[in-house]
Amino acid sequence: MAMAISKAQPSCDGTARTSSKRSAHRIAGVAALAFLVAATLGSSIVLAGNSVGSFEIDGNLAPDYATPPAEPIDWLSNPFPASLTTFHDATGQGDSIFGMGSKENDQSSWVCTTGSAPQKDDVLNQISIPQDSSPVAGEIAFRFVDGKQFMYANWSRLSNNGNAHIDYEFNQNDPAVTPASPGCSQLPKREIGDFLVSFDTDVAAGTITVAAFTWNGATFVPLATGSQGLLWDAAVNPGPMAGLIAVNSSLKDVSNLFGELALNVSDTIGTIPCNQVLFVSMKTRASTSLSAELKDRTRAVPANFTVFNSAGANASGNAFAARLEDALLGLDTTLPAATPAGCTQGVCSSQSGPGSTSNGNQVLAVPPPPQPLLSASVLTASSTSTVDPASNTATDTGVAESAGVDVLGGLVTADVVRAVATAKATGFNASVSIAGSAFKNLVVNGTQLNNVDPNTRIDLPAAAFGLGSYVALLEETDSISQPPAGQISGGSFAADVTVNMIHVHIAGVIGGIEAADVIVSHAAAHADFPQPGGCPALVGTVSGDATILDVQTDPVAVPVLFGRVAIPPQGGHDHQDLDELTTSAATSGTSVSDSLGSVTSTTSTSTSLAQAQNVCVVPTGGACTVSIRALSSQANSTSGGGASSSNANGTSLLGVTVGSTLIGDNPAPNTCISVIPNVAVILNEQVCDGAGTLNCSPTGTPVTCSGSTSSGLTVRAVHVIVTAGGTLGLPAGANVIVGEAHADSSHP
Repeated sequence: MAMAISKAQPSCDGTARTSSKRSAHRIAGVAALAFLVAATLGSSIVLAGNSVGSFEIDGNLAPDYATPPAEPIDWLSNPFPASLTTFHDATGQGDSIFGMGSKENDQSSWVCTTGSAPQKDDVLNQISIPQDSSPVAGEIAFRFVDGKQFMYANWSRLSNNGNAHIDYEFNQNDPAVTPASPGCSQLPKREIGDFLVSFDTDVAAGTITVAAFTWNGATFVPLATGSQGLLWDAAVNPGPMAGLIAVNSSLKDVSNLFGELALNVSDTIGTIPCNQVLFVSMKTRASTSLSAELKDRTRAVPANFTVFNSAGANASGNAFAARLEDALLGLDTTLPAATPAGCTQGVCSSQSGPGSTSNGNQVLAVPPPPQPLLSASVLTASSTSTVDPASNTATDTGVAESAGVDVLGGLVTADVVRAVATAKATGFNASVSIAGSAFKNLVVNGTQLNNVDPNTRIDLPAAAFGLGSYVALLEETDSISQPPAGQISGGSFAADVTVNMIHVHIAGVIGGIEAADVIVSHAAAHADFPQPGGCPALVGTVSGDATILDVQTDPVAVPVLFGRVAIPPQGGHDHQDLDELTTSAATSGTSVSDSLGSVTSTTSTSTSLAQAQNVCVVPTGGACTVSIRALSSQANSTSGGGASSSNANGTSLLGVTVGSTLIGDNPAPNTCISVIPNVAVILNEQVCDGAGTLNCSPTGTPVTCSGSTSSGLTVRAVHVIVTAGGTLGLPAGANVIVGEAHADSSHP
């Protein structure tokens, strides 16, 4: 699908509007004229001009200003007011390079291998920056200045014994899902709308050229970039520079080991939407031509095009296991005790700006006397507030768990009552969840309840409890807010959710109790995040996650997960590789979990993938309950234009054996096997969102997931369910899932 790019999309970044920038504008004409007259490599390139994107293109890292105002910026500006992506690359025989014959404009010729690149074409980790703990081989950054989007990029190479030919390529495809060629699985396959920015030096002529190209499906088409100093600018280092570590100690002259550029993206390539997910890599060529042979390469990494303000984000919440109120007894007690001391809601947490705060407390053995409202064996509560600048997310989670609960002498009893409230906010949207909230063996006024819908109310007899008395279960209130449609700056995304698992209200007088309220397991969460400049609120959302192993032995306990990745509602990318997995529930060789999603003005798409080799599920007695040579679970979802659909394209299971029964390759969706007593095995399980839990029946029936505005699908390669305790050494109701992928999307 072609990438959606709009020309000169308006933006309000809020940065780069200082008096020094206005000074830069006053010298723009002089600087531009100087570069049009001559741009020579070496000591004459000292200040190539700050007129392009308010960036110091002077062949070094340090800003020229000593104190704020901080415009124009440079790579060592602190704070760095642009979104940043870094590249790492090695040197020597272990370097990631292209095999001979790999041509830039012909991906079918690409061979990705390891070896040594020619020194002049060898990009490597030599640039030291505060944003990374180790030296980097290059960087790219994006921001808006005066309503225009600008790209800044740099590189470093091993030797200056020839011209530099550097490419930065931006692709829509994820190489983990759609590789460039059979010989190069590390880089992505090109799609129409992908683009490339090139940096070429000519030592003999003393010039630098920056060019931009777009892929039309067959070749790269040049885009108009004009003359140096107008829509682009570039420079190399004239000599030694702070922050550049020359690895090649034999060099007496270290000039031209570093280069940097600034490019007006809005007026050349077209503004890249805030939430666009693109994978970018650095490559080197043998010459200026795009048909030249490729030499060195970096790993393709997802690029960030949005400047987020995590310093302005907030998360807060609270939780308590029980609150007891009685007017006649003068009782108003919250358990566990206030943590920290000023908290009025049991346990509280709060975080403003990057960081994390967590508090917890518990109380054991709560007997009825001297109060007759509640007895319990354990009451615990915790609250965690986090603002994560890496994912640009504010999240709060409150958890309250009460065990051995008895309210009002048997009116309500439960083995476990667990409340979980989660609020999440990003720079694009906000969401709430009470997933994880649960009852175990809940009985209300003599009736056992196995399934409880949110905000269930059970009225109590007025004659016994007073008119208006009730038991409320799974009380939930939530709210989500975002900037109005069309607003592109100054807004905020916010989410709030509160859940009370049990709320008993007594209106009358019974046994010395009057106007009593008992709340068991309460959790509340809030999160807010500022709107990034230039980014309107998204009308669609996505969800995606993948897991190699999911083990759940207790219905009210949090599952144990391995190889878990997930993306936020506005889209993004998450990836994890495991060399091997060794647990009592399953073992495997190498595995990959990956989730990718994006939301545009017209569509929402997500894809999740879980792959593993040589899998042994629930090993017992030297054998595997289920063994698989190779599995790949894939879920795909897309929404837009009044239609939404999800499928399992890409899913495969090879060499499957259940117990001693050979199943073979690619069992049909939802194939159920019952060859082991007290154990149900579902192979290639596929369940649409909203369809509930699949009942195991040997039908092998494919599923279809569709809707007008939303759909979703979960794919599980193997799902083992223990139906009787002790089988396979697991309790009754235990679930072991291997290779799970979920994807959903929504769009009006």
